[in-house]
Amino acid sequence: MTGKPTPFAVLFSLGFRPFFLLAGGYGALAVGAWTGWLGQAWPGADWLPAAVYPASQLHAHEMMFGFALAAIAGFLLTAAPQWTGGKPLRGPGLAILAGTWVLGRLAMLGGGAMGPMGAMALDMIFPLALCAVIGALLVGAKNRRNYGFIVILALAALANLCWHLEMSGLAPDFVDGIAESAPQLMLNLLLIMVAVMGGRVIPMFSANWLRRQGQTLPIRHPVWLQRLCLGGLALLTLSEFLTPHLDQLEPVARNLTGGLALLTGIAFLVRLWGWNGHQTWAHPLVWILHLAYFWLGLALLLKGGHYLDAGIPGAAARHAAAMGAVGTMIMAIMPRVSLGHTGRELILPRPMLAAYALIVAAPLLRVASPFLTGAWYQTSLLLSGLCWVLAFAIFIWCFAPMLWSPRTDAP
Repeated sequence: MTGKPTPFAVLFSLGFRPFFLLAGGYGALAVGAWTGWLGQAWPGADWLPAAVYPASQLHAHEMMFGFALAAIAGFLLTAAPQWTGGKPLRGPGLAILAGTWVLGRLAMLGGGAMGPMGAMALDMIFPLALCAVIGALLVGAKNRRNYGFIVILALAALANLCWHLEMSGLAPDFVDGIAESAPQLMLNLLLIMVAVMGGRVIPMFSANWLRRQGQTLPIRHPVWLQRLCLGGLALLTLSEFLTPHLDQLEPVARNLTGGLALLTGIAFLVRLWGWNGHQTWAHPLVWILHLAYFWLGLALLLKGGHYLDAGIPGAAARHAAAMGAVGTMIMAIMPRVSLGHTGRELILPRPMLAAYALIVAAPLLRVASPFLTGAWYQTSLLLSGLCWVLAFAIFIWCFAPMLWSPRTDAP
């Protein structure tokens, strides 16, 4: 006869539980703090990270290496054991890994007190540890199909290191300006994650749901188009990383990067069109996935327009990618995984419909803001942040009780 599991055992029984809690909570808190700073709701202080890091750099870093990487950790730590048949990280090991993420966030918050070198040392622990854990699972099982995730996590750790070196004044001269390139590299790595996982699950989830409704979903999923999309995105990632460091060749490189972004964006939208997502509008857990993939294609088109000097602000392209594609995909995956892995039916809690409406509005307002001026710009910016904060606050309210409670079908 087994006793009732302790709250610790439940919370650290599988990776999605602690890391989705951390990602959802930090997504609300970090953007809330940033939005308050933009609205001049509070002054700075010497111990705050703004005393060491430029505010915009800090915001970009924490949203990608803090918020997004926590969500990715929750997903991979849950999915990799299923891919490999291996034993998932759980219990004290998982708690320690989650603790390294918290340690990194505290180090960034206290950067003004401990200095950038100390913050770098502590903030590097989590991405390296996550790469090691996922790498051990995949390599141990010889799961070659997913080795690409090890590469992505290793490059994410490298990008984090490069950013910290620049912030610490230790970056060598030949990588001057890496503080701008490193977050862009990380954002593109996140887009690759969206592209790969979206390509795997969106057609399958859509077809499965319609099949349960007694319908069929015609899906056009040619391999050549998949390779064109992923290959174009990989080349674009390399091109964007190198372009700012090419000196005299930079104008030519910008044009090539812009053309590549446009072609890749069109390819992604054609691929999405072949999945007939308009037939899934009645199921929020499915159409939100299609929306995230649409943002991916749109972000690449905006990026192409920016590089080709077509009047597209860089901020619009970045936030279409970060808030639109990455943020929407995270908000799509976390509820679905949480419901499925806690033994519940795949039915979105009713308050989450409001969260989905807010996560639709947030990137729209943020992408529109660089095209506006004066009070309209500031209003759009602040409303976007407010929508984002409320969306993730609703997620926490709905799903925190599920994440720290035993499965509904547990004996």
